Amino acid sequence: MATNKTVGRHKFLLLTKRFMEKIGKIVKIYLIVAGIGFNVFVFWMGVKLPIYFDRILIKSERPISAEAIICIAGGISGNNLPTDTGWHRIYTATQLYFDGYAPTIIFTGGGTEKITEAEVYAEVAQWFGCPEEAIIYNPHESKTAYHPLHILKNEDLDININSPLNIVTSALHSKRTALCFKKKGLNNFRMVTGYSSKKPDPTIVRSLKTSQFETFRPSKKLYDDIFMRLRRRTSYFFNALREVAAIVWYKLKGYV
Repeated sequence: MATNKTVGRHKFLLLTKRFMEKIGKIVKIYLIVAGIGFNVFVFWMGVKLPIYFDRILIKSERPISAEAIICIAGGISGNNLPTDTGWHRIYTATQLYFDGYAPTIIFTGGGTEKITEAEVYAEVAQWFGCPEEAIIYNPHESKTAYHPLHILKNEDLDININSPLNIVTSALHSKRTALCFKKKGLNNFRMVTGYSSKKPDPTIVRSLKTSQFETFRPSKKLYDDIFMRLRRRTSYFFNALREVAAIVWYKLKGYV
């Protein structure tokens, strides 16, 4: 005759077995769904299908005649150099300056290094040909929500809520930046995510530059194989996803 102890052990083992079977089914379903999702994602990225949701993040406009061009810093990478998006922002800002859209460029951003993002970006702008006297520094916090506040409070900047401005940033960052500036009462601005000068001068427009070597012939090699495409588009996808999360967080915090 089975003792109570034996019966209890049997029930425990039976319940454990049922529990593990349920866990196994859940894991199996998860692996199937994850596998299907992974393959769909790889196919999506590989065949260049549109990202779709990134469109709600982009506010790209034509520049206007303004009091200043504001270049929003996009971070610093190794060796105190701008990030990839940072280089693009600096170049866009200087191109606007060369075409006379504003007499000054305000480089704004603090950062986490021993040198401010504003200084690094301004230094690169001078390498692009921007004169030092056209540069204004606003080396404060880098959080997007604080840029308009610091610009309005900076006594060295003659900027108010009615000042016409060209605000330069990257495409995915443009909507959140615009919302932050509007939250502080600024409405007379344009978001510029890319611009090339109309001047036919290769010392200004880098796309016009040609090699000094007469024998040089451009390679026909294309960096658009499946692996490069997956790398580039996957990075873009997750940057867009992060930006969606950032806008939601900013709304919850009351920044926008």
